[in-house]
Amino acid sequence: MQPLRRTLRVGALGLLLLTPLAALIGWVVDGSAGLAGALIGVVVPGVFFGLTAVTALVTLRLSPGALGAVVLGSWVVKLVLLIIVFSLLNQWDGWSRPVFAVTFVVCVIASLALEALMVIRTQQPYVQPASVSPRRDT
Repeated sequence: MQPLRRTLRVGALGLLLLTPLAALIGWVVDGSAGLAGALIGVVVPGVFFGLTAVTALVTLRLSPGALGAVVLGSWVVKLVLLIIVFSLLNQWDGWSRPVFAVTFVVCVIASLALEALMVIRTQQPYVQPASVSPRRDT
């Protein structure tokens, strides 16, 4: 449970560090539309990263089958939410699509790298050790 909480903290810190940087670069590149594109490009992957970590944290004590079902279900929900967000954004012209795309890709790569780093640093056994029962001579 501790690695997942650490992942959430580090992810939130990364989001807090990337947001002003992306906003500044977006503003310089394309004014207020670039600012909006950069902010959207940071928020969407940040929310999805957070949902993944929270889902893993909540389902920590479930059986592997139930955990897989919840993770798959949350993935489908996030995919549907992403389609809805993009369809709503497509109707609005006040944001820069190129700035959004670059920011979105950078944030997705950063969140995937963070998730991979947290998995690598987590010391989990590859297999469950068999319980050793005392030997009975019969």
